[in-house]
Amino acid sequence: MAVILPFERRGGPPEQEAVIGVSLLNLADAYGLYSGVYLHFGHARGGAVRSIASTPIARRQYVDLIAGSNLVVQALVAHRPFAWSSREVRFSRPPETEHVGIAVPVQDHVNGPGLVALMGTGIDAVRRVVSEHGPSLSWAATDIHVAALQAVRSGRTAAPTPREMDCLRMAAEGMTVAAIARELSIAGRTVEFHLRNIVEKLGATSKVNAVAIAASRGLLRCDSSGGERLEPVA
Repeated sequence: MAVILPFERRGGPPEQEAVIGVSLLNLADAYGLYSGVYLHFGHARGGAVRSIASTPIARRQYVDLIAGSNLVVQALVAHRPFAWSSREVRFSRPPETEHVGIAVPVQDHVNGPGLVALMGTGIDAVRRVVSEHGPSLSWAATDIHVAALQAVRSGRTAAPTPREMDCLRMAAEGMTVAAIARELSIAGRTVEFHLRNIVEKLGATSKVNAVAIAASRGLLRCDSSGGERLEPVA
């Protein structure tokens, strides 16, 4: 089961996620569907997933369901919208009722792919929508993807602490949580706490993604001696 993370951060405009949720609902309604969710996977398969839903009910019913299905695998490689049915999709836990909908993948090589999943009734109806309105769905999903990423960025506040950077550097070098704890003379749970914090602060979806983001921002650099060791930038 994927780890689901919120989009908004402390200090960010509280209405941003609600506005995106309304956009999802309007998109679904415009094409005769009734609900929608947006998922952002980042670059790490099997890592944390950020989500926004059109309504609280949609969040409860569909976010975990979609995130734990093979729709995610298809969305990571697909470039066009496609219809789906719960009769054809594999879920980590079987749904209690039958579902049909439209999956609209968004390929983003910089920030990692996303998925807009719209729920409807009647597989023939959703297939017709995909056939007739595929390009429009893709444009709308891209707009939602961009807005969601902006919501993450605008809400970031605190910078990573030196201890968080130490933990991330050691994790990047392949050290286990237990090894990092021994090296820093702290508890393993404290290491996990620091790693979770820095992943969130960097807006990453996993430790690997956090390392890539930290390096791209100049927060980590290679050891000047020419080795592969990484160092936090002072």
